Amino acid sequence: MVLLLACKANTEETELIKNYGYSYYPLDSGLTRIYQIDSISFNDNNGKTDTFQFYLMEMNAGSILGQTETNLHTQILRYVSADTAQKNWEPRASIFALQTANNLQIVEDNIRYVKLTFPLGNVVSWNGNMYNSLGRRTFLLQGKDVSYAIEDSRKFERCTIVQETNIKNAIEEIFIKSVYAENIGLIAFTNKYINTQNEISSGYFVTQKLIWHNQ
Repeated sequence: MVLLLACKANTEETELIKNYGYSYYPLDSGLTRIYQIDSISFNDNNGKTDTFQFYLMEMNAGSILGQTETNLHTQILRYVSADTAQKNWEPRASIFALQTANNLQIVEDNIRYVKLTFPLGNVVSWNGNMYNSLGRRTFLLQGKDVSYAIEDSRKFERCTIVQETNIKNAIEEIFIKSVYAENIGLIAFTNKYINTQNEISSGYFVTQKLIWHNQ
């Protein structure tokens, strides 16, 4: 009877995590993801375009206290490598994740963003800057439980797509999008900023795609 009750409780917890969307950003200690980062920068002074490529590794490193004694964040260690064999990793500043019953918060460079809201799908837009002083920024849920293929045709069956910014006017173009896969976390990220005020545009275009993760 005890075993049956324990199995039932575990099953109900698993279903809750799945149905609410918590599994789109798992915080299990030891979970590691490696991304390929491609960056293009546009220089309006000389019209030159520069391209860069490097690798980013993120590793969930367990819980750490946040601003209150009960505010436990997951520390996510970060390392970068310019080596295509990904052997020489250099540490970078960590980010921190807090998953509450209502949302997923990511703290990067001491700025807190609300990346997802729960239950996933109940709200289709929210202020991603609600916990910082940067001004309102509307995040838009564009897809839930959908399939998504990265450029090299690797397909993930259950994904959530969030458009974080989409601005296009006479002076600038800004576009930011994140894609999360169930039981993995972030698998693709796009960040584009182009200043179009001058005859020659300036800015950058960065893409981040998952190339490896552990289970």
